[in-house]
Amino acid sequence: MEAFEIQRAYEEIWEGGGILFPFRNGYERLSLLLDVLPNEAWRHDEAVLGGLVLYLLKNGQVARAKSYLRARNLLFEKTYRHEFLELLVALHLGERVSENKMTIWRRLERKLPLQDMLLLGLYYNAMMAMLVRIGNLEDARGAGQQAISCFREERHSYLEHFIHIHLADIDVIEGQLRRALRGLSAAERCLAQSGVAYGNEVEVIEVIRLAVGYERGEFAKVSDQSVRLRESLLKGDSWSELFFQLARICILSTYFSKGLLAAQHELELFHADYVRRHAGRATTVDVLLAMIWRLEWNPDESVQVLEALNDVDIHSAIGKILETEQRFWLNGSKPIEKPTPRSKIVTNLQHAQSSKGRARRDALERALQLAFKEGQIAPFLEHRDALLGMSSQIKLLPSVRRNPMFLRMVNVVLKSVEQSYVVPKSLRKIGINRRQYRVAVALQSGAKNKKIARQLGITEATVKYHLTSLYRLTGVSKRSEFIDFMNKN
Repeated sequence: MEAFEIQRAYEEIWEGGGILFPFRNGYERLSLLLDVLPNEAWRHDEAVLGGLVLYLLKNGQVARAKSYLRARNLLFEKTYRHEFLELLVALHLGERVSENKMTIWRRLERKLPLQDMLLLGLYYNAMMAMLVRIGNLEDARGAGQQAISCFREERHSYLEHFIHIHLADIDVIEGQLRRALRGLSAAERCLAQSGVAYGNEVEVIEVIRLAVGYERGEFAKVSDQSVRLRESLLKGDSWSELFFQLARICILSTYFSKGLLAAQHELELFHADYVRRHAGRATTVDVLLAMIWRLEWNPDESVQVLEALNDVDIHSAIGKILETEQRFWLNGSKPIEKPTPRSKIVTNLQHAQSSKGRARRDALERALQLAFKEGQIAPFLEHRDALLGMSSQIKLLPSVRRNPMFLRMVNVVLKSVEQSYVVPKSLRKIGINRRQYRVAVALQSGAKNKKIARQLGITEATVKYHLTSLYRLTGVSKRSEFIDFMNKN
């Protein structure tokens, strides 16, 4: 009887689509069949190995899935299916994508049977994610549309919903927030239509919806969901770009709403969890650390972090964009050039930071007008130094004064920027306010009064006035003593 059950399990997997069995028949049924088969069955049969690998990927065990796929002494002849499984594992693992690998995976398309639309759809799905990883967002969109066509022909709305999530993620990266929300609505419709839920599908959609919220300044809401969503991505189906999107919005939301120490704690959690989930270095999280040090007016620490990444591949579109921005702000290297709504805002903020007078006002006005179309707030906090000392001038701009809705948005931006300078609790207790804290942090970084004035957009006399107040509040009488006090607190 046992031998008969084993043979029937093999036959059901083969007849149910082979390595595509879970997509056609569900993961629960696959789990039951894998339980019937002998422990070493995966060594003898490519379809069984594929089912096991996909089951492990679905349950967040990516490193284990890779170990099965790379095992020695596989007792069957590998086909294009094995290459396809390697592509799916690479998608979930978040490994570096080399040019050689991309060439191999592009050639794989010619080996796939044209009549198997489900397999082709999954291939385009995986290639879409890989193209995002190397920063080729335009081709990624094309691959996504091909995947949607395949899944619709197969009437597989469950798999189609993932593509809408991927596309919405690209929209967030580019700053096309309204289109991202439409994509997420399409994902929810497809998921509901499928009637299928294996694990964390709802949470995956929520990550991208929160990313839109982050861009629109909903920082407290994002940081409150950090633990729950991070755990969901660790235990369920996810991919490295999704993890980095969550890391970006959670770490920066925590920084802007709770301050440096809370953000550093969040950084450590995401670093540790990335190693658990993807078994590699979270380079994008390192870039976020460099960004926070820059925002803290500590360029030496920021440069040190970036120098450690000089020979390291940052295999994430988000990470590469952020790295380019940090290097520009720190040393004036090549700015972002891709003409997306978000990059245009950042480019204008970069121009404002390096300009004076009318040119600076014009650049800030252009950035605000671009942001108004999508309701974006976050870029102004990520590059908040560009607005220092400009609040009153911005409010007096004719385009701002003539449009009540635009004025309301500008006021939200300025208020959010002001509140993003979070004073540590120990310093708040002794009466240090936000403006004093900005001077204190700049002073702690080693800057002289003239440089502090230039950084903060105030006069040297104002810097001296704040320093006098800070010395009085902390009970010190000279610069070195105050820096010691700040280091301790």
